[in-house]
Amino acid sequence: MKSEAKLLLGLGIGIALGAAVGYIMGTDKREEWLEQANEFADKIRANVKSAVYKGKSEVQDLKEDIDDIADIAKKELAKQ
Repeated sequence: MKSEAKLLLGLGIGIALGAAVGYIMGTDKREEWLEQANEFADKIRANVKSAVYKGKSEVQDLKEDIDDIADIAKKELAKQ
């Protein structure tokens, strides 16, 4: 995609998002929309934290497995 097309696409998306936010902020249900947006953001934040924790745990498990394999390899090499 040419850079001009990317620029126009980005501009179009920005205008659409700006119009949507402007519409939402101008309606009587603004507080309801903001509450729903905050609840959604909280759910996303919790999911991200959970994924990060799970990823860290899996990396730690993998590190321990690699250390175990390295120890076994060292013992086998010492025998020879």
